Amino acid sequence: MRSAWAFAQTIRVRLTLWYVGLLAIILVAFSAFLYVNLDQGLREAQDRALLSQATQVLAVLNAQRGVPRLTDPTTQLPADSVLALYSASRGTLLESNTRQPPAVPVGVLRGAAAGTRSFATVDAAGKGWRVLVSPVGRTGQLRGVLVVARPEAAVTSALDELEDLLLLAVPGTLLLAVAGGFFLASRALGPIDRITRAAEEVGGHDLSWRIDLPPTNDEVGRLAATFDRMLHRLNEAFRRERQFTADASHELRTPLAMLTSQADVALERPRKAGEYREALTNIRQDATRMGHLLSELLVLARADAGHEQLTRELLPLHELVSDAAGAMLPLAESRQVGLEVAAADPLFVEGDQTRLTQLVVNLVDNALKYTAPGGRVHVCVKRQAGWAVAQIADTGVGIAPEHLPHVFERFYRVDRSRSRQDGGEGLGLAISLWIAQAHGGTIQVQSTPHLGSTFTVTLPAKT
Repeated sequence: MRSAWAFAQTIRVRLTLWYVGLLAIILVAFSAFLYVNLDQGLREAQDRALLSQATQVLAVLNAQRGVPRLTDPTTQLPADSVLALYSASRGTLLESNTRQPPAVPVGVLRGAAAGTRSFATVDAAGKGWRVLVSPVGRTGQLRGVLVVARPEAAVTSALDELEDLLLLAVPGTLLLAVAGGFFLASRALGPIDRITRAAEEVGGHDLSWRIDLPPTNDEVGRLAATFDRMLHRLNEAFRRERQFTADASHELRTPLAMLTSQADVALERPRKAGEYREALTNIRQDATRMGHLLSELLVLARADAGHEQLTRELLPLHELVSDAAGAMLPLAESRQVGLEVAAADPLFVEGDQTRLTQLVVNLVDNALKYTAPGGRVHVCVKRQAGWAVAQIADTGVGIAPEHLPHVFERFYRVDRSRSRQDGGEGLGLAISLWIAQAHGGTIQVQSTPHLGSTFTVTLPAKT
């Protein structure tokens, strides 16, 4: 009982019932309209035939001693027509072409005696008759009343046949509509079942299932395509999250292991003060690196959640880049790398000063890190087609083509050993990309192995 009720609540059943209900209303209304119009048309045709017959009879009536008489031409009328002449004064039957004409109400005869032509429906001998009552007179003198009658059997028979036909056709049509409507609803809602099964089969560990419906432009096709795209985005998001979690765990495991091992070594036996100081210094360096890593992880996590707010203000990009790159000169000198800055032309952008400074520092630090002593890093700012463009070019080791698509991924390193030696966490470029995109811009990289790399930051310029 419960399953039957659940089936009755399905969309295909409700759509079928609505469709059949609407069709039933239309069919009943059409049948009623057809029946009423046919009834009216048949009766009007019958009245016109009676009027034509009465006109024909009146044209050939003879009067003997002032009393109208039927003549032979009346025999040319249809066999089922009945003629009767009544006196105008008393309403008595004068003559008829049948022995028992249908009885006409006295009131109708009196109306005709008063000069009024009228139609009436009467019952006689168990049959219905349609009669025309017309006054008979010449030279303005009323001499009698003519009654022309025909049985209504032909009209009622046609109406009965139509009624029987409708009583068979309407239910039969509705039964076909139920079957056809349920079939069409099932075909139309079939993709919905596939979407439901997809939603049931998709789990947190496997988002690769797709509906893969043939491309259509209807509502269900667009829904299925949207569902597939949503699954793809979720799959990518979960993949990045799992990768991010694994990489973060790996990155934190190394300094934690080093902290533990250094502490264990220091506590293994009594040591001199200088040895303890050295151990604590190493522990402090590893803790500082962990703090920096956690800070960057927090920035990316807040950015992914949409909670990292940016302060928007009008900033001179040429001065911001010059100041940020200038602050990196001591680091460049310590690594024996030349650092040049060309940002003289005034150029303004709208953004967060802290984050844009971080963007420039990250890119310049990355260029210095991978440029050998004696190399050169060039930083410039220019306007290009309404955009503010900042370029950081180096003469470093470059990036192999297979690594270029992944350089902005989190924890991705081209040279892992060197990156750890220099204290990198593999998050600087990922944070830089987020900062540029949060300001409505982009970052692109071009690189040739052993010749150097160029990072180009494009931001909307303000005039």
